[in-house]
Amino acid sequence: MRTRDWLVVATALTAWSPLAHAQDEGQMPPGHAPGAMPGVFTPPEDTEQEDPLLTPGTITVDLRDADDKPVGGETVTLGILVNSIAKGDSRSHVQHTTDASGHVVFGGLDTTSTIAYRVSVGYQGGAFAAMPFQLGQVKAMHVVLHVYPVTHDVQQTIIVTEATLAGEVRDDRIQMEEVFTVYNLGRKAWQPLDVEMKLPPGETAFAAQASMSDQSVDEAGGLARLRGTFPPGRHTIEFRWQLPWSDNKDVDFQVGLPPHVAIARIMLPATSDIKLSVGGFPPASVRHDTQGQSFLVTERQLRPEEAKLTSLSVGIHDLPTPGPGRMIALVLAACGVAAGLLFASGRRQRARTGPEATSVRTAVLEELAELERGRMSGEIGPKTYERARRELIDTLARTLAET
Repeated sequence: MRTRDWLVVATALTAWSPLAHAQDEGQMPPGHAPGAMPGVFTPPEDTEQEDPLLTPGTITVDLRDADDKPVGGETVTLGILVNSIAKGDSRSHVQHTTDASGHVVFGGLDTTSTIAYRVSVGYQGGAFAAMPFQLGQVKAMHVVLHVYPVTHDVQQTIIVTEATLAGEVRDDRIQMEEVFTVYNLGRKAWQPLDVEMKLPPGETAFAAQASMSDQSVDEAGGLARLRGTFPPGRHTIEFRWQLPWSDNKDVDFQVGLPPHVAIARIMLPATSDIKLSVGGFPPASVRHDTQGQSFLVTERQLRPEEAKLTSLSVGIHDLPTPGPGRMIALVLAACGVAAGLLFASGRRQRARTGPEATSVRTAVLEELAELERGRMSGEIGPKTYERARRELIDTLARTLAET
């Protein structure tokens, strides 16, 4: 995290957590470095390092707490993923219990490059894991993994969130990408329960970014539910959804946010005369990225005395609507289709069977398959999909009727 970002987030602590207030008043828990910023806990680092002193095919694990002290009597799971072209993928796991010094050893492991390993612990119902690795050339690894007390109550943590929403106007829908950066600045791991964020009515194509952790967002009943274990540190959640629109000039919707949002920004490509507005936010301004692309951006950094931000009211206005040019293009396209059908009909009078009809059917079937792939990937919107599918099926029906 950049120093500026850390300071911006840290200055907002007193707005979010009673725990931070207590720590500001001198009730700092053990483990905070002298002179550290009040309320901010710097977690010890998890490591996965080669250990040439170990026997090849060995993984040793040291399990430690927030104060870097050993944690004994805990079950450690070693996940094993085999990725083989000949045999396909397979998953298995081995479990051992740490001794009084928090130490555990996994031996006799395969060191081939087709196998990946991952160390994890289900401490107090939470999920804590090291980064995956392969033994490969290193042959043996030493892993240090830290675990933390788990709480479901966000008020017992120091959680601050940065929210970014990026929109893109497509053919007949608006796609929204949401990115939540969750900063856990306390000593406890947060495991949210019933943290639900409202999605706009009619949203479709919800999809969450795959993650190596249990942190993610699930969608059900028009709600996005935050799940997973958030230990001290920085964590990123990404997901997207689409909002259909039917050539309306203005689209307004509301979207929920996770707890304790200190920084929020909304952005949209700056194209045509489209305008972006967000309730309670300053007017959107045009900014440029490193590639020279232009974006409309509006953002807020909440001050400690301000009310918590739980949702956003977004307006995308002056969207392009069908004009005379578009209508003329549609008419010309329809005339072209009609002419093609008439031409094909004339040819059918001469020859209604044969290789020609077969090739037409093959081409139509290929177009249908390509259309389905585009719909599933999200590249083709529902209106375009339905229109093109109807035309292709009509064409296919005519060719079948001729044979």
